[in-house]
Formats: sequence, C-alpha cells, structure tokens
Amino acid sequence: MNDFIQDFEVLIATFPTELSAIDTIAFSAKPVPEKWSKKEILGHLIDSAMTNYLRFIRAQSEENPQIFYTQDDFCENANYQQSETKQLLDLWLALNKQLLFLFKTLITKSLTMRKCNDLTLAFLMEDYVAHLNHHRQQILS
Repeated sequence: MNDFIQDFEVLIATFPTELSAIDTIAFSAKPVPEKWSKKEILGHLIDSAMTNYLRFIRAQSEENPQIFYTQDDFCENANYQQSETKQLLDLWLALNKQLLFLFKTLITKSLTMRKCNDLTLAFLMEDYVAHLNHHRQQILS
C-alpha cells in the first residue's frame, strides 16, 4: 500500500518545478474553447484536492459520506484561467502536502477501510495519486 505514498511524495517534490518550466503562453493556451488549458487542469487538480480532503476528513467520523462535485462547473466558477499561476501552484502544493500528511495519518490509525462514496479510503487514496499522475502527464505533454 505504501508505494502510492512514495509516488505522492515524488510528485509533490517534482511537479512544482516541472510546472514552473512551462512557458506562460503555453500554460494558458486552450487547445479548443471547450477544452481546459494546462492552467485549468491545475485548477481541476486543486478542486480534486479540496474535495478529496473533505472526503478523508468526513469519512473518519461519518459512515460512508457521499461527496461529489461537478468538475466543469468548479473549474469555470473558480476562474482558474484568469488566476495568477504562482498563486495556483502554491495552493496546489499546500493542499497536497496536507493530503499527504492526512494519508499517512489514516494509514497509521488503520482507518483506510472506512468508506466514502461507497469506496474505501485506501482505494480513494491510491486513485487520487493515479488521477494526479494522469493529469500531470496531460500538462507536461
């Protein structure tokens, strides 16, 4: 189970530098009007971090909470395309450092079998890191 923790630690250590190396114009460019820019994908990862943080917190004291979000609405309403890139990067980093801490806490407390959205927290943790890796590849391509 701890392989995804190591992957998460590496992502937190390397992704900000990788993002900072992307040209500002390329980072904000939308491939087509209805597709997200790389900057908006980073915003989506922020929304994902915030939503998942709530899942992991609430699942510790509630029985199988149901927590979902509409990703397109969140991205549009947060106005990530016009946001300052450094501010978004700092927010992503802070949220993910806290999530990593929380993941380690859940593992230590043996709470990974608790559920949210009918899925175990163990599954949601691994899926979160896989989701992050998927979008990292999208942004860096």
